[in-house]
Amino acid sequence: MPPSFPYGDPNFQDISFLARDGRNVTIPLYMIDVFCQYNVRLCINLGSQLGASVVLLVFLLLLTHSDKRRSSVFILNGLALLFNVLRLLFQTIHFSTPFEKVYPFFSGDYSSVKPGAYAISIFGVVFETMLVMCIMASLTVQVHVVCKTVQRRFRRPLLAFSLLMALIPIGFRMGWMVINCIYIMAAKSTTGYVWLESAVNIVITISICFFCAVFVIKLGHAIKQRRRLGVRDFGPMKIIFVCGCQTLTIPALFSILQYFAHVPELADNVLTLVTLSLPLSSIWAGAALENARQIETPRNPRNLWSAFAFGISRTMPTHRSGTEMTATGYTGQTLCYADQQISKHSQESEMPLAIAVEHDISVESIRRSPQDQSAA
Repeated sequence: MPPSFPYGDPNFQDISFLARDGRNVTIPLYMIDVFCQYNVRLCINLGSQLGASVVLLVFLLLLTHSDKRRSSVFILNGLALLFNVLRLLFQTIHFSTPFEKVYPFFSGDYSSVKPGAYAISIFGVVFETMLVMCIMASLTVQVHVVCKTVQRRFRRPLLAFSLLMALIPIGFRMGWMVINCIYIMAAKSTTGYVWLESAVNIVITISICFFCAVFVIKLGHAIKQRRRLGVRDFGPMKIIFVCGCQTLTIPALFSILQYFAHVPELADNVLTLVTLSLPLSSIWAGAALENARQIETPRNPRNLWSAFAFGISRTMPTHRSGTEMTATGYTGQTLCYADQQISKHSQESEMPLAIAVEHDISVESIRRSPQDQSAA
């Protein structure tokens, strides 16, 4: 058996080293373990977020139709993913700079830190502020699109309040960015401004919950109206509703848990979860809409993924009649009956027809026979 340590647990013994100015610095040994483990855990968390953001950014560019790439929502979501990638990249590189070495951290002597390390830390803070601005702008635009059918007397106050809810987090975040950059250049701790960091997190969480609540309430009401009309398919509207509920609950849960669980990595996941949820809902809804349409007419690939997978020139399928296209459509169609007179020599009592209506929705129409009309 190894001999017992005379001073208790050896992990809690003090170690000393000399600073550059000749003073003696004494720290507990376990603090070095805590310091190293914290950096490793945070790097793993940042790396996983970085990988997920890069993958979703590539998918967004490949799977978005060409006619949607000029929309403001696509541009804002793409910029949010790009800024999130840059933010995570600079924050990960930060842990390889002299700021995160044992001697500068515990001695407070940052004279050996190069100007490039300061620039890396500042870039991470600036890109995080730009990410918040893109998220809030995207949420505001989507609320404007969702509430277009609301009456004007309700829509204008709602949009004004939405704009206010977007500007408040941006203002708090910009103030925290300025203070953080000042203290980075001075190589000092921001312990005195913990309240401001917490306030930034709170207002961002409240703002995200507000926007997602608007999505969920408006889309839930629309889904309820569609169910009354007989449309029960799992379409794009329900997909966006599900993603809205996800964006409403999961980031808020992570934001609240950081005040009760001593896991510092939780706070850094909130912005990434929101950034991933916004384009993911549009990609999923667009794929579901494309599958539901089942367009058989020849066309060129509308997204880069189709061009890469199948080539630009494709074999042109044969045309089908309106009756065949209606029969192969999805099951979530609304039945519409047209009372029209049919000649007595007609032997077909019910004949499906295809009617083209707005939003590319195929509505099935059924003619009634004279016997059915007299019975009605």
